[in-house]
Formats: sequence, structure tokens, C-alpha cells
Amino acid sequence: MQGFKFTCWNIEHADKLLDDLGRGDAAERRRAEARRDAIREEIAALDADILLVCEGPNGEARANRFFALVAPDHDLVVRGSGDRRDYGMQGTDASTGRQWIWFLIRKGRPITGELLHLDQWRSLTEANSAGEHRGGSWDVSYPKFVGGQLQFDIDRNHSHWRHPQVLLARVDGVLVEIIGAHLKSKLTQVRATGEPSDAAFFANNPALVADLIKARTKITTECSDIRHYIDARFKADASAPIIVAGDLNDGPGKERIERRFLYHDLISSLQGEIFFARRFLNHALFDAPEDERWSVFFRDRLDPGRDPRILLDHVLFSQAFTNNPQVEPFAFAARRRGGLVEHEVHHAVTGTRPKYALTSDHKPVSMSFDRRSAPVA
Repeated sequence: MQGFKFTCWNIEHADKLLDDLGRGDAAERRRAEARRDAIREEIAALDADILLVCEGPNGEARANRFFALVAPDHDLVVRGSGDRRDYGMQGTDASTGRQWIWFLIRKGRPITGELLHLDQWRSLTEANSAGEHRGGSWDVSYPKFVGGQLQFDIDRNHSHWRHPQVLLARVDGVLVEIIGAHLKSKLTQVRATGEPSDAAFFANNPALVADLIKARTKITTECSDIRHYIDARFKADASAPIIVAGDLNDGPGKERIERRFLYHDLISSLQGEIFFARRFLNHALFDAPEDERWSVFFRDRLDPGRDPRILLDHVLFSQAFTNNPQVEPFAFAARRRGGLVEHEVHHAVTGTRPKYALTSDHKPVSMSFDRRSAPVA
């Protein structure tokens, strides 16, 4: 096998689409079928060997039904369990549990895969955090707005609403670890008064401020939990071939809320510190054209000056895929300029279709890896 292509894609409301395909109303069903066909065409055009899907259907049975329709050339990797707790998903109804994380492997390729047991994840994160992350949860503190006053809620707890799924894949006989994540959204439902550009906007909306900081505190600690797992793996294998990907709900850079209240960005925290270069994660879009590094078009009402072309979907990989002499090279190397947002494929599929057949509000992000040449004796 000379190489493989990995793609991550947030397929907007896939679980709801599955419901719509079974609607009694013929017009609604035809619209759903048009979108289903578009998604199937886009997945085929992506031609990924390993596909990570965010916002996938709820549970194994529904996922098998959906991907049989839209990804017939791929095999779905499952745990063989109908219990949502085996996947670490905390919701099952229409409002809380319709965004699951799934891996698919292209049929006919020398690739196999299994999912890491969540017990192993929790054991490693507990060890690396010195017990601060235990049993899949951890302590957090954030402001709250009660009785017209801002207070600080110290003794709170958080855990992944959508627990990361880890694919242990054997690609042509060699093991690679892919962490698929869909981190907490930073969206707030708190209604605000005044214009976001007003100088006193935040001072006049303390309930909004509390909710914004709470959401960012939670998503940052989810990122920290992933980093604990990664660092624990590096302690066992300094050259571990690890890919981290998915909808991380952050990027690029420091948004208005981060600049005002926290002054950090999530991706930098996840990547690691350059001072510990063997544990630093490279970004797939590092050498992609700058104007093309966006996966979602979203106008942020709280940050009206921000470019609406936002990169929420990411692929990062460990130093084993590079030529870093400090680590043992993996059998496959990251291709130079091998990372891209799949603008061309997405446009070719959706450009001729009506709005109701839009495949997703997210564009896929891909990275290609090539087999290294055998060393000269």
C-alpha cells in the first residue's frame, strides 16, 4: 500500500435526515432523498480510505442504516453494543443525543480497525492528570448569574457530552491511532440586549458573559482531557503515530470572547508546547493556501468584525509522521501539501443542487499520507 487518505467531515444533522427519509409526506421525503443522494455522491468523490464522521446517527442500528445508504463502499466500525454508555454518549433523545462520532473504512483496502475501550482512555487520563480526571469526569469552576448578581461556581463537574472515539487502525499491517472528537459547542442561548459593538455590551449583559465563559471553560477542559490521553500515550511510546481530528468548535486564533475574558485559543492547547517537540502535533493545513483554510461560513453575531470563513474542523498528527529526527519515523509520512479543505469536491456536488439538498454546512478536511521509501542499506 503506497499511501492512504484520511478525511473528517461533520455531516450536519445526519440522524434527523434518517428520520426525514421515513416521513409520510411525499414532498418532505423527496427532499430528504435528494440530500441523501448528494451526501452519497460527496463521500464517493472524497475517496477517503478512512472517514471520520461527526454529527452521525444515534446508535449502531441507526448508523448502520444510514451509512448503508450514503457510504456503501465503506465498512462502519462499531463496538457491537446497543448501550450508549459504551460510546460515552450522554444523550439519546432528539435534543441531546443526535450527534455521534463514527469511523468508516473503505472496502477492499488493507486496513482494519477496532475502537479503543473507554476504560483504557479513562485509565490513561487519570494517570496523566494525577487523578484530577477520574472516571471520565473532572472538576471545573466558572461564573454564574443568580439573582441579578455574577457569582463564581467553584464545585462543579464536567465530562464529555460526546466522548472522543479512538480508532486503532492497522494500515497495511502497521498500527496507527486516530482520535475522533466533536467538542462542546460554544453557542449560547442567552438573549442579549444592545448591539454587540457597544462599548458597554458585556457590562450590560452579565448573564451572557457567565454563559460564554462557562461554555469555553467546559470545551477547554474537554481539550485538556484529550491532551492527557495523548501525553499518556507518549509516555509509553515517544514515537506514537497519533492523528487527532474532528469538529473541535474552535479556530482560528483568539476570538473576541477569548481576547476579552480568557485570552487563549483551544487548538494551541491541544497541539502541545513546542518546547517538548516530540509531543507537538502538526496541523494538516500548515502548508495549505491560507485563503482556503476554512470549513464553515458562519457570521458570529457577538463578533461582527470576525471573518465568517471559520476553520472548525481540524486534522492534526504527531511527529512520527514527519521527518523529526528525535522520533522513530512511522511507516507512512505526511505528504507535503497533503492537507486540504475539500472545497472543490463540496462545490462540485452541491453547486448544481437546490439549498434543501445541501450535504452539510461543514466542508470535509483531508490529509494524505505516503509510505516512506525503504532505507538504503
